[in-house]
Amino acid sequence: MSTQSIADRLNMPRVTAHDRIRRLQERGIVRRFTVDIDAGVVGSPLNGFILANWQGERGLTDRRMVAQEICELSFVKSCHIVTGQWDFIIQVVAKDMEDLGDAILDRLSGIEGMGHTRTMVSFYDYGGPAEALS
Repeated sequence: MSTQSIADRLNMPRVTAHDRIRRLQERGIVRRFTVDIDAGVVGSPLNGFILANWQGERGLTDRRMVAQEICELSFVKSCHIVTGQWDFIIQVVAKDMEDLGDAILDRLSGIEGMGHTRTMVSFYDYGGPAEALS
């Protein structure tokens, strides 16, 4: 939304809305402004999650560096280091199942130390109230 639209919606002057937005940025509450792209429209309608284990030398490898390497793969939306049975939860997009399979077999599995994976495809995606807090 434009600053004027926000001001109109909140029934306040544009300058006041602008100043409040600027203060939110200065305090670090608003980190960035972005565009919400529909992955399906740009050719990647399949959304999924990959649970992955790390089989490398745990004492010698910083999994944060591995997560950063995973995030360099073009089909990856996000990678989370988690507790429990799995080391990573990786959110991915693809144009179809074959594309996702190739991405996992050819690219994700090519990361040194990547262990076994389990892939789940999302049928539907619903955002909750905290969606903007990412």
